Amino acid sequence: MTVIALNPDSPASHAVGVDYDQTLADHPEWRGGQVYGQPLPGAIAALRTLLDKRAVFVFTARHPRTHHDVARWLEHHVGCRTSVDTDPDRAYWLERHHLLVTNKKLGAALYVDDRSLTFTGDWDTALAEALRRIGEPPDPSALGTAAPALTIRQPWLAAILAGDKRVENRSWPTKHRGLVVLHAARALARDGQADPLVRAALARPGAPALTTGAIVATASITDCHRDTGCCRPWGLPGLWHWTIEEVHALADPIPAAGRLGLWRLDPGQHALLHRHRATARTALADL
Repeated sequence: MTVIALNPDSPASHAVGVDYDQTLADHPEWRGGQVYGQPLPGAIAALRTLLDKRAVFVFTARHPRTHHDVARWLEHHVGCRTSVDTDPDRAYWLERHHLLVTNKKLGAALYVDDRSLTFTGDWDTALAEALRRIGEPPDPSALGTAAPALTIRQPWLAAILAGDKRVENRSWPTKHRGLVVLHAARALARDGQADPLVRAALARPGAPALTTGAIVATASITDCHRDTGCCRPWGLPGLWHWTIEEVHALADPIPAAGRLGLWRLDPGQHALLHRHRATARTALADL
C-alpha cells in the first residue's frame, strides 16, 4: 500500500476521509430525519486520534438534507466543531480539529471505508476480491498469470482441502490478498501425519487424497497477521497466520515442482489451470 506522508505542496496529503455508515455508526436508522445509530467500538477514539494528526472529513452517500443530522451526531459523540459542506467547488479540507460532513470524495491521503478495495496494479487479484466481497463466486477466466502459487506440504494441504484448516502457518508475512494457487509439495510432513487434528479431518468419508508434487486447488488469501494467541487450534504460536478461504479443489491435479515463497506458474501450467477451471464451470452450469 502506498504511504502518503504530510507534504506542504500536496493539499490532499493533509486530510483523511472517513465513511459514516458502518464505519463510524453501526447501522443507523432514520426516523423523522434523525440519526439513531450508535458508534462502532473504538470509532470515536480513533476519529479523535486522526483529528490530532490530520484534517478529517466524514463522507456519506445519504441525501444532503440529512447531513446536518450527521453533523449533530458527530458533535455529540466526538465533541469537536463540525460543519456541513455547502461549497460545490470544494476539492480539499485542511482544517484541523474541525470535522466536515460531505458527500464528495475530497482529496485525501487515506480513505477509511467499510467497503474499500485497495487496487495494487493487479486486476486479477482485484477482480477476485471484488467478486468475493459482493458474494459472487470466483470467475475461472479471472485467474491470470499474476496469481501466485503457494507450496504446502501434505497432509497440511489435505486438511485445508477438507475444509478444516483455514490458517497456513509461516515464518514470514505476505502482503498478497486474493487468488492463490495451492501446490502440494513432493515431501510429506511427518509432524502433520502425527497431528490429531489432521488425522481426524482425513478420517472422515470423502477426505481428499494425499496428492504430492502437483497443483491441486485455488483459494483466496484474505488476511495475514502475526500470532497473538489467535486462530487456535490450527494457528501455531510465534508464526504468521495466513487466512485461506474460498478453496476450490481441481478435479485433476496438475503435476508441478514447487518452490519456496510465493511463485509463478509457467505458461503451460497456467494454460492447464485455466482449462481445468473452465471445465469445472461448465460442469456446474450443466447441473
